[in-house]
Amino acid sequence: MRNIVFTMVFALISFSGYSFQLSAQEESANTIGVEEIIVSARKRSESIQDVPVAVTALSVEQVERGNIQRVQDLEKLSPNVEMYDMAFGGGGMSAAIRGLSFDDLEKTFEPTVGTVIDGVFAASNSGTDLDLFDLESVEILRGPQGTLYGRNTIGGVISINRTKPTRDFGVKFKTDLEEDNTSDVKLIVNTPLGDNGGLKVSLRRLQSDNFAFNVTRNEREKMRDLTAASVVVDFDPAENLNVNFTFDNYNDNSQHNLLNITEFYVNKLGAPQGVFALLGQGNAGSGALSKENDYMTVYSAEGFYSGIQGNNMTLRVNWDLDDHVLKLISGNNDFAELMDVCSWGSPGAVVTANCVFPVVRDQTYEQTSHEIQLVSDKDGPLNYVLGFYTIETEANMDSGPVQNFRSVQDAEAWAIFGDLSYDLSDLWTLSLGLRYTEEEKVFNIKTFASYDNKIARTPTVLDLDGDFEDENIQHKVVIQRNTDFGMIYLSHSTGFRSGGFNARGTTAESVGPFGSEEVETIELGIRSELLDNRLVLNLTAFTNDYTDKQETIVTPGDGSIVVNGVPQTCGTTCTFVRNAGEVSIDGLEFEAKYRATERLAFTAAVGLLDAEYDEFINNGVDVSAFAKLKMAPDYTASLSWEYIAPVNSGELIFAGTFSSKDDYYGTYDPEVYIFGPGADIITDGESKLDLSLTYNTVTAGGTNMTFTVFGNDILEDGAYIVRPFDAGAFAFATPQKRQHFGISLGVEF
Repeated sequence: MRNIVFTMVFALISFSGYSFQLSAQEESANTIGVEEIIVSARKRSESIQDVPVAVTALSVEQVERGNIQRVQDLEKLSPNVEMYDMAFGGGGMSAAIRGLSFDDLEKTFEPTVGTVIDGVFAASNSGTDLDLFDLESVEILRGPQGTLYGRNTIGGVISINRTKPTRDFGVKFKTDLEEDNTSDVKLIVNTPLGDNGGLKVSLRRLQSDNFAFNVTRNEREKMRDLTAASVVVDFDPAENLNVNFTFDNYNDNSQHNLLNITEFYVNKLGAPQGVFALLGQGNAGSGALSKENDYMTVYSAEGFYSGIQGNNMTLRVNWDLDDHVLKLISGNNDFAELMDVCSWGSPGAVVTANCVFPVVRDQTYEQTSHEIQLVSDKDGPLNYVLGFYTIETEANMDSGPVQNFRSVQDAEAWAIFGDLSYDLSDLWTLSLGLRYTEEEKVFNIKTFASYDNKIARTPTVLDLDGDFEDENIQHKVVIQRNTDFGMIYLSHSTGFRSGGFNARGTTAESVGPFGSEEVETIELGIRSELLDNRLVLNLTAFTNDYTDKQETIVTPGDGSIVVNGVPQTCGTTCTFVRNAGEVSIDGLEFEAKYRATERLAFTAAVGLLDAEYDEFINNGVDVSAFAKLKMAPDYTASLSWEYIAPVNSGELIFAGTFSSKDDYYGTYDPEVYIFGPGADIITDGESKLDLSLTYNTVTAGGTNMTFTVFGNDILEDGAYIVRPFDAGAFAFATPQKRQHFGISLGVEF
């Protein structure tokens, strides 16, 4: 595929010198075209078709008409994007873009995809599972975004902005009712604050039963239990000055399904079952792992709890300086997580026949960040963003009784950055971006022989301090050419994912530190508007080279592995994080929007990936021949539509999305250990059809009312697994329900 990419580069650059017009563009100027979407991918407002970045964005109207309820639903509409609930990480989202994924609860590990909420970068993926009821804009940026968004955005960025107060009195209410006693109630109230301000209060209450029935306990457990509230104050102290303050509180006490597939893993390779036969928490004992299994039945005597409670505060200040805007964005995120496996609410859990691996993890995390931006706002050929950024985080972990340790990490980083674009002529534009980052992490871990006293455990087996320092320069160069049908761009960019420490380490060598991983990307894009803007066609080709890729390596803990001259004795297993991988990822992305008539519109997206390890060094051996990149299906595809028909005093909207993806690897074990070399679990490819029918009407008093009937994944009933992962001696996966139906009722005035 790499040869194809470079062939396209030369062909398209040559092609750009020719004028291209379609005869259909001669249609009437009154033709209804594809709606324009304004994005802030480059931290300034621009039409999405003018931005030399691979970005998918939806308008608020598209989200509402398509019954798109959660951030995770957007994966079906964006090529080469995977998003799931992170069931073992407290209200978190597991995201993969272009084959780069992160799916872990450890706060010493950094994500590969950045999440930005109201302009604030979330350094942890916990608490990023957002509802889209209170949405102003959402953008998915694919590829490294290091110059403008910084560290840990090598896969891309998911940027979400919620609405500001309207400064008029108004109420927006919606309730979703689904199967499994699911109710999701959302309320927004706006009110003015004097002549120059407004207040917005948002409330949400989500509850649901588990779709899986526990045959051991003879009950259907509670699954989702979320309460969230938000208060936003927006005011203008002066004519050219805007201040916005947001406070969020959330309390997620959800219990999740977590399927232990160790028995399947062992059976598949013909190894002795031994103690693993006790771990069946689903239908894994059948010896077959596929979507045909009954994952709606649970056999575990105990549940899996993963809760989070926390607060967010965000301050945004915009100062309009005629041809510039000075921005201040400050954020604080403070939360506590509890993960409880096998031992519901009982930190003194012990090994039993129903729970051979009890784990209780108390975790606290705090993040404080500040960003200053100077953004040009003028009509001249030169436009730019200049900025300074700083962030501090503190992560504390207390775990036991099997994984018996405490860890604390203090981290801080700062960066200066700039991104400018200059119109060389009416046809050509040159863009340059540069970012310099320094970071430091201080880490301590203590491991204990017993869990008898959580406050003062003794004796101490390991007491290790570590320091990590790094500096990095990222750049982006873009050459862009305007054409009669749109524009073509070619970019070269770099990015990095921070190194650090392994909180699962039980020896000095396994704790680390490990280094940063880096990426170099070449991207070619075509953005076109055809048929009098009734048809938008966008094509992106890219090639990525990742070096020093961070890899988790599990080895026997019996001392047979020697690192730095020291035999590694860690109990059953040792877990290392090493910069062991070199990866090449090439791909193509196609996006199209077509306004067939005033009432009928279509959207399509196709992503192709060719991802492979060039090198994977594990204990001195290159295992790249059988190592597979996780959460990187060869293709993703979707087709969406909406038809709007006037009915009496309102309108009837019929919307749907058909999506499909290829098989993908969830886990593999490169070590000749319990599961053998190259043992992998492949998640079956899937096709989904989501449909909704919405009736909107406006009463005589101006009240907007909506009623929606929807069905998600209606093609197949039952449940299937997503995101299988290797946890050393054990392997897990997340069951997910397929077909489900519901209704939504909404009122706005």
